[in-house]
Amino acid sequence: MIVHLSWRGAIVYNRTEIILEAYPYEFTDTVKGRGVYFCYCQDGSRKVLKEFSGSGTKAGLLDQFLRFLKERKWTAEQIVYTKEGQVLFTDTDDTRYYMRTWFEGRECDTRNREDILCAVRRLAQFHIEAEGFKEELPQGMSRRPDFLQQEYLRHTRELHKVRNYIKAKKKRNKFETDFLKEYSYYLQQAEEATERLREMETLTPERFFGVCHGDYSHHNLLFTAQGPVIINFERFCRDAYISDFAHFFRKIMEKHNWNTGLGMDMIHAYDKARRLDTWELKQLGVRMSYPEKFWKVANHYFNSKKSWANSRDGEKLEKICAQEKERAEFLKIMDYFVHG
Repeated sequence: MIVHLSWRGAIVYNRTEIILEAYPYEFTDTVKGRGVYFCYCQDGSRKVLKEFSGSGTKAGLLDQFLRFLKERKWTAEQIVYTKEGQVLFTDTDDTRYYMRTWFEGRECDTRNREDILCAVRRLAQFHIEAEGFKEELPQGMSRRPDFLQQEYLRHTRELHKVRNYIKAKKKRNKFETDFLKEYSYYLQQAEEATERLREMETLTPERFFGVCHGDYSHHNLLFTAQGPVIINFERFCRDAYISDFAHFFRKIMEKHNWNTGLGMDMIHAYDKARRLDTWELKQLGVRMSYPEKFWKVANHYFNSKKSWANSRDGEKLEKICAQEKERAEFLKIMDYFVHG
């Protein structure tokens, strides 16, 4: 076991090593990754150790869901129990951890069109499988039909707050000046998207809601020897299936300057694997029309040290504005595609 000497000379055990002792494996090495520890076992297998930000109930449901997928012959990571048969390990400071199986593979390449379309098809297939999971999720893991509308209302209030803060300043940096210049344009988009969501509330079909990944991105799809594998289900929840697709779709479209051809190919790829209803397509259009990136930049600026002229925020704002023509064009085509 790895040990360290404290400044007083007392032996202090490495926390990771102590946690690993709770599991029924002989570990030969650990490598720290992006928020996780990759653990190498003596039997040749590999595991992932990660902090778990959730309740024991959520962890138990996650374990149930992953085992459900395995029973359906779906290649999915599995939670590794401790020696005492527990899903979570709780450290002395009450921090929770969980261990899961690990797949060797590469992440989805956002520059590769075939990777992107494969990721979309795999998501659609996952949603079809997830329909069979009948375990009821608690309220904290189930998003109400008006969840997104309430989120957009909150984001719009935050935009107002940022605008008011900047207007009250006597001296403004370039980012603040540019933000005020663009504010009215993006505020109108935010208000229109929120109103469209409100109008759709009464038409929300229950059948388009179910277990979602909750954070589907290119980081969470691996191409392995077993085929494409979705990983990192910690944020799984009950929501509209289109929420997973929209999250992935927006990220890819931003990286590809709102390329209309790619966008329509992604929609067709998902639709071919799992039929998209008109309601879902309208939802996708509304979600893309909300100026989420503009809000994110404003939110980051407001929650950072505003006395600093953050050049990164300024660069992001410039990029958003530079892409707006292509984004607006895509939204027009999307609207025509849905409504004819």
